[in-house]
This record gives sequence, C-alpha cells and structure tokens, in this order.
Amino acid sequence: MIAMNPSMQLACADNPERAYFGTAPNLVLLNHTYGSNTSAMWLLPQLFNLSEFCGCREKMDEQQAIELARVITSEYGYLKTSELMLFFHYFKAGKYGRFYGSIDPLVITTALKKDFLPEREEAIEKHEKELKDAEAERERQEWLAWRAKRLAEGKPPYPDVPEGHPYYPMQQALRRKQQEG
Repeated sequence: MIAMNPSMQLACADNPERAYFGTAPNLVLLNHTYGSNTSAMWLLPQLFNLSEFCGCREKMDEQQAIELARVITSEYGYLKTSELMLFFHYFKAGKYGRFYGSIDPLVITTALKKDFLPEREEAIEKHEKELKDAEAERERQEWLAWRAKRLAEGKPPYPDVPEGHPYYPMQQALRRKQQEG
C-alpha cells in the first residue's frame, strides 16, 4: 500500500508495458494475502486522489468511495494495482471523460469498462503476438543454423527420415541424384 500509492501513477504511465506485464499484484491476490478488505483499502487513496485532482465542488464522500472500491474489487479483481494506477493516471489526463460538478462513481466504472479494458486487451494481444513472433524467429534461426551445419558436414539440408516413412523413397532418390550429379 505504501509502495503503490497515488504518487506512483505517473511511473506506471511512463512505462505502460511494465504496468500491464510486470509483477505487481492484482486485487484478488492482495485480498488473499493480506485480508479480504485490503484491495478496497488500497483503492481508497487512489479514489480520493482522483476526487481531489478533478477539483469538483462535490467530492466523493467516504461511503461512496468505499462502495466504489468494493465494486471495482468485485468486478475487476483480476486487474493489477499497476494497471489501476495507469487507469487513474489516464483518467486524470482526460482520456476517459470528465466530471460535471460532482464526482460520479458511475463515470469511473464506465470509463474502466468501456475505455480502459479494451485498451488493456489490445496491449495484451499485441504483447502476445510479439512473443509469438519472437519465438517463431528464434525457431527459424535455430533451423537455419542446423541447416548450415548439415551443409557444412556435406549432408543434405533436410532431416533424415526413418526407413519405412512415406518420404523415405523420395529422400533416397534425392541422395542418389545428388551423388550422380
């Protein structure tokens, strides 16, 4: 709670990839590790910070903030603390709407669901594609190295198939052709 206080929101915004893919705990883990109300208690300073930042005449009262923290924990417990701090920073930056006269918890939950979660999903999909592409490139490089080694040893640049395999006669024919030609 001390390390992930509202002043860390900017650090999360400076490195969204770390916010999404780092090791910060999610709300469920906070509750499991430290007790059932821990995530709601962690959210309260984030919510009050947002309320103060927005400068509305009518601030969020304590009961509203507690209820909102419980709703966020209940509905979005899979989100990491760093992701939520990124959300609050983006909200403050004006990405997700604004308040008119008073802090409205429904504006916060709507922005979380309709704006932030699709952005998060897009970031996750992009990250997974990058990982998959990197793995495919690693496998390709391994295959090229294996092929180069086979060629350097004077062997054909394809794997040997065992006798009885459907491609075995074709491989034998290719070897005869190479030896003849």
